[in-house]
Amino acid sequence: PQKSCRFILDLLKNAASNAEVKELNPDALEVTHIQVNRAPNQRRRSYRAHGRINPYQSSPSHIEMILTERDVPVPRPKTSAKTIAQ
Repeated sequence: PQKSCRFILDLLKNAASNAEVKELNPDALEVTHIQVNRAPNQRRRSYRAHGRINPYQSSPSHIEMILTERDVPVPRPKTSAKTIAQ
C-alpha cells in the first residue's frame, strides 16, 4: 500500500502547512476523524490493434480528514486539606 500511504502523508503535510498559515501549532494537531469514500469511476478508452477498443477505468476516492488542535491541560490549583464548613 505504498501508493495509498503516500496520499495520506501528502494530506498530513498539507494539513501541517495549513495550520502554520492559520497560526496554529502543527505539533499539537491530532487526527480526530478520517473517512475514505468511493468516487465515481473515470472511464477512458484504450485503443488496441485491429480497430478494437478496451475500457480503461480508474477507481478514485475522496479522502476526508479532520484535525483538531490538542488542548493543553491546565494544572489544578493546590487546595488545603481543610474543608470549609457552613
